[in-house]
Order: sequence, then structure tokens, then C-alpha cells
Amino acid sequence: MGKPSAERKAVQRAREAQQGIGKLEIHLSVREREILRRNCALRRPGREPYGADEYVELLILQDGERLERELKALHNRRCGKCGDKLPVTECCHDGDSQCWVTLGWHETKLKTNVS
Repeated sequence: MGKPSAERKAVQRAREAQQGIGKLEIHLSVREREILRRNCALRRPGREPYGADEYVELLILQDGERLERELKALHNRRCGKCGDKLPVTECCHDGDSQCWVTLGWHETKLKTNVS
């Protein structure tokens, strides 16, 4: 006879812990949950929809790749005030309109047109 479900779950948790997999709880509005459900299906037309975990994992990986490209492009530029290579995280000129730290973070922030 097979293992009881509690025992199988314990084995799964141990395996995930060994692989460095952690649990993340997020709070989503009704609208966000509906968008997630819809997108999981629309991203795999004619196939089994993505699971929510898989969909979010892929979004994180895609954003990581996009951010690396953005940072690489920034690294070819310099701050207008101090001349340091971008992105600059701290500067004594923060607040000066020519300092990248003042407004430059807008170039790397997540953006959405969704209200």
C-alpha cells in the first residue's frame, strides 16, 4: 500500500528544502487573481494552462533577464553630475537635477499601464 498523503507531503517538503525551494505567500486582489487565471490560460492556448506558481516563476525569470539587459545598457552611461558609471546607488549630489540618483531610478523601476 502507498504512503499516507501526510507522509508524501513531508517527503516533498524535505526534497524542496534540499533543493533550496522556498514558499512565498502573496496577497492578490480579486482583479489580480482574475488576470492571473486568465493569463495562465491565454499564454498556453489549446494546452493545459500554466499553474500560477509556474507562471509567476517565469515572470520573475523574464524580468531578471530584462533587468540585466537594462543594467548593461546603463553601464555604458555616466551620471550627469558626478560622472560615475550608471547605475549609481548613492551620491552626495542626490537631489540635484543633474544627478542620476535623483530621478534615474525611474529607468529601472517596474512599470505598468494598468490602473
